[in-house]
Amino acid sequence: MTYGGIFDFDAKSERLRTVNASLEDPTVWNDPKKAQELGKEKKALDDVVVTLSRLTQEIADNTELFEMSKADSDDAGLEMLEEETRKLTADIEKLEFRRMFNNPADPSNAFLDIQAGAGGTEACDWASMLLRQYLKYAERKGFKASVEDESAGDVAGIKSATIKIDGEYAFGLLRTET
Repeated sequence: MTYGGIFDFDAKSERLRTVNASLEDPTVWNDPKKAQELGKEKKALDDVVVTLSRLTQEIADNTELFEMSKADSDDAGLEMLEEETRKLTADIEKLEFRRMFNNPADPSNAFLDIQAGAGGTEACDWASMLLRQYLKYAERKGFKASVEDESAGDVAGIKSATIKIDGEYAFGLLRTET
C-alpha cells in the first residue's frame, strides 16, 4: 500500500491488542530490550488508535449536539461547540504532523554538523552564525541542544561544530538541513 499506512486503524488496533497481550506476559521482562521495544511500539500505537477513537467519538457527539442546538436555536450551545471544534482541530493538526513525519527515524534525536568550508574568515563567521541560529531554534522548539565539538576559526567564528539535539521529532524536523 502506498498511502494511508500511518492511520491504518484496523491494522494498528489489532497490533495494539497483540502488543498489549505480549506485555501482559510476565516472561517478556526476561528480555528487557524486547520489553522496551514493545513499550515504545505500544506508546506509538496508543497515540494513533486512542486518538482516532476519541476523535471519532467526539465528532459524533458534537454533530449530535450541533443538530440539537440548531433545532432549539441555542446560541450558547453553538458557541460551546465552536470552542470544542477548535480543540478537535488542534488534535487533528497533531495527527497531520505525525503523518508528515512517518519515517521511522523522524521521532529520534539528531546530530547537526556545521562546517565552514572554503571562504576564509567570512565562512568561519557564517558558520558561527549558523551555530547560534540552530541553538536558538532548538531552544524555541523546547529541545535540549549541546555543542559536542567546536573548532574555532583562525581569526573569527568557527571552522566546525557538532551539535546534539535531544527532543521528540528533532531528526524529522532537521533531516533536510544541508
